[in-house]
Amino acid sequence: MNEEQTAGEAERTEVEPPAEGNGKDALGSERQETGKAEEYLQNLIRLKADFDNYRRRTVQDQARWGEAAVAAFIVQLLPVVDNLERAMVAAGDAVAVRQGVEMTLRQFGTVLGGAGVTAMTSLGQAFDPARHEAVARGPAADAAPGTVVEEYRKGYLLRDQVLRPAMVRVAAEASEPPAGADGVGAAVDAAKEGER
Repeated sequence: MNEEQTAGEAERTEVEPPAEGNGKDALGSERQETGKAEEYLQNLIRLKADFDNYRRRTVQDQARWGEAAVAAFIVQLLPVVDNLERAMVAAGDAVAVRQGVEMTLRQFGTVLGGAGVTAMTSLGQAFDPARHEAVARGPAADAAPGTVVEEYRKGYLLRDQVLRPAMVRVAAEASEPPAGADGVGAAVDAAKEGER
């Protein structure tokens, strides 16, 4: 049995030798796949570097465009400053000062309008918390409740978005006690101080 076992084991352990070229093809295929993987990795690394450079350039360009827009706006404001300085020189003549200030205000309005800034119309409008800041509320003889009856500080829009809400007094029901009447003077003073 020993001989039979040995012969059987020999038959079982005998492995067919690989066909000629099979080992080379498998090795070559593996090398080819590794080469492709390396190529893909290098392409990915280059693509990431290109994207990082693009992002950096975009941020730099946006910063330059923003600075250029601010500079262009300031250049438009400088003539307004010049007119205010001229008004200060002419301070002795009240009529000349008033005319100079009126001209400067018109010029300022033109510059702001060119930048897309417009003053809101608030008087007689329904109170809108997105456009108005109510600092007082009380009865008004000729106005419906919830209507803006007095404007303490103008509101402004930049195109269609609120740049600064208007500070207003809103009409209330006749039976409703006035609200914020004490704070109106302080709010108006604060608004005037903020405009200086």
